[in-house]
Amino acid sequence: MLGSALLNGMSVTAKNLVGSYFDKDRLTTIEYPEERKEPEQNYRNFPFLVYDDDKDPDHLRCVACKICETECPPQCIYIEVMRDENGKIVKQPGVFDIDYSVCMGCQICVEVCPFDAIKMDHEYELATENRFVGLLIDKKHLARPNTYYHSIKPDEATEVDARLSASAARKKPAPVPGKPGPAATSQPSTSAPKAMSKTSNIPVPADAPFSTEQREWLQRFFSQLSLDAPIGSISSAIPLKASAETGAGAAVEEAPAEAVNPDLTNDAPWHDPDKDIGSRLKMADGKSLPVRLYAAMGQTDCTACGYDCKGYAQALAAGTEKDPGLCVPGADETAVKVKELLDEAGIKV
Repeated sequence: MLGSALLNGMSVTAKNLVGSYFDKDRLTTIEYPEERKEPEQNYRNFPFLVYDDDKDPDHLRCVACKICETECPPQCIYIEVMRDENGKIVKQPGVFDIDYSVCMGCQICVEVCPFDAIKMDHEYELATENRFVGLLIDKKHLARPNTYYHSIKPDEATEVDARLSASAARKKPAPVPGKPGPAATSQPSTSAPKAMSKTSNIPVPADAPFSTEQREWLQRFFSQLSLDAPIGSISSAIPLKASAETGAGAAVEEAPAEAVNPDLTNDAPWHDPDKDIGSRLKMADGKSLPVRLYAAMGQTDCTACGYDCKGYAQALAAGTEKDPGLCVPGADETAVKVKELLDEAGIKV
C-alpha cells in the first residue's frame, strides 16, 4: 500500500507519546538540570590523575615520564619533573597542567601511560566565565583517589588494580626455600693485589638494582678493595662479561663495575630530562658505549621499555636487547641516535 511505511512510523510515534504519560521508560527526555542521567562506564570527557588510597594526593601514580605530554595530539599537557633540595630528580611531577579548552578527549594519554596514572573523567559540568584560566587545570585539581576511579568505572578500575598487583608481584619474587640465589655461590675475585694498606667501605647506592644477596656480596667485595690501589688493579678485579652476539669482542661491565662507575648511576651529569640530547651526548663524549647509550636515553627512568635508562643502555650494549626504539620519552630522536651508536660499535639490531 502506498504510504504504509509513513503510517507505521506515525503509529509508533503516537504510541510512545501516549505511553509516556503512563510508562516512564517511554519518556526519553530528561529534564536537565533538575534531573541528571548517570554516565555509562565507557563515557569519557577530560583526563584526571590517579593516586592510591594509601598515599596522599601529592604522591601520584605518575612518575613524570612525559610520555603523555609527547604523544598528546593537541599538545595540551605540560609536565615538569619534581626535584629534591639537592636538585636530584624525584619520580613525581612537580607541575602537571592540562588545558581543558584545548583537550579533545581522545584518550591517547590514557592509552600510552605505562603506569595507569591518567584516566578519563565523567565530570562534564565545567562551564566557566574564563575559558583560558578557568580551564587550565593543575595537578592539585587533577588528582583523584583510586576510590573515585572505582566509583565511576568499577570494571575498568578492578582490572587495572589486578594488573598493577600482578606487576608488583613480578618485581618482588619470593625466595625459593632450599635454593640459594645467584649471588650465594659467588666468590669475591682473587685477582686484586695482595698488598692493600687500607680497606674501602664504599656504600652500595640505594637506587642500585640489586637484590639483598647481591648487595651483601658487593659490600664484601668493596671491603677487599684498597683505597690506595691503582685504578687498573681495581678494574682487573671486576669481572667482565663479553657479548657473544656482538661479534666485535666488546666487553660489558657487570653489576660490580656499575656500582663503582659514576657514569652508570643516577648521579651522572646527563641524567636530567631537562637537558637536550645534544648536551647529554656531549657530556658523555669519548666514554664507553653503554655510557653513551645511557646519555642518549630520555632520562626519565619511566621503565616503559622494561628497564630504567641505564639498564636499557647496558642491555643494548650487551646485545640482550635488540630493539633500539623502546624509549618513548626520547621518541625518534633517541631511537635514531641509539641505532647510530650501535652501528658504530658494530652491533646489529
